Amino acid sequence: MGYEDEQRLQMVGTLAEMAVHGPAALTAGAAPGAGRGETVPAPLSGDAVTRLVVDALGAPVEPAVRALVAAAGGHPLLLAELLEGVRAEGVVRGTGRARTPKRVQNLVRARLCAAPTGSWQLIRVAAVLGRACRLAELAAMTGRNTAQMLPELDALLDAGLLHWVGDDLAFRHELVWWAVLDALPPAVWQALRADRDRLCRRPAASGAGEPAAEPADQAPVDRASVDRVHGDRVSADRVHADLRRRIALRAAPGVGDRRGDGGGAWESFSGVERAIARLVAEGMTNRQIATRVRLSPHTVNYHLRGLFRRLGISSRAELVRHVPVSSAA
Repeated sequence: MGYEDEQRLQMVGTLAEMAVHGPAALTAGAAPGAGRGETVPAPLSGDAVTRLVVDALGAPVEPAVRALVAAAGGHPLLLAELLEGVRAEGVVRGTGRARTPKRVQNLVRARLCAAPTGSWQLIRVAAVLGRACRLAELAAMTGRNTAQMLPELDALLDAGLLHWVGDDLAFRHELVWWAVLDALPPAVWQALRADRDRLCRRPAASGAGEPAAEPADQAPVDRASVDRVHGDRVSADRVHADLRRRIALRAAPGVGDRRGDGGGAWESFSGVERAIARLVAEGMTNRQIATRVRLSPHTVNYHLRGLFRRLGISSRAELVRHVPVSSAA
């Protein structure tokens, strides 16, 4: 382990001791992510994280806890509060993953104590929409326009809880996203999910209806599965369905003979959408695309669903036809 990692571990040890005074002590000097103008704490290396976890919790560490640790992305402050919460509260099982400790949820909430009143409401709506969402979706869910949301958006960005990924607003750390979801009362979570699902079923502005659910290179799943941990095991039937779909995509007529759409639809794509569409045209899976563009598979899936909806299509093969030949290297 390098000298810098040793220094960071000493810092995390100090933060863990401060944690007994509550989340405000942790958020007073730094944020769980970088806002505009804030200094980003350098993430710990994998070896440093492993040592920290073993020192705090002992070995072996169960898979549910390892998933929570991975979701912190090596962020020292999030890790300190997470491990202190696991030690104090234990591991609470949820659907598909362990729930985040109350200490982590309180850390996120405390980060917004000086923010405009609507900031906590806005980030909870954003969490239900997914790890990433568009401003138009937030506006539709909250019944407000972008100008009205600006004070809260600025506060969430400044707090380092959200950041921009292309044209999308995304949670900087997966653990923060989970913490906001876990802090929702069950009745509120169900109601917001129902609102979200109605929004997704609404026809696009172009008049195209909601496309068939084949945005990812996986079998269709209900929207609840979007909130599951990405490392969940899948059944053999889904693996076989996935394989059949990939074979069908490669054999689909016209896939190898892309004509493009004259540039109309392509010009409307954001930078992230173009990158994803190009990689789809190269035959990559969502997981491979996620690795290439440094997003999560869920975020890639979200972008593909949005493209399908706007273009009025229902398959990856149809999307490929909208990629200009010169753009798919």
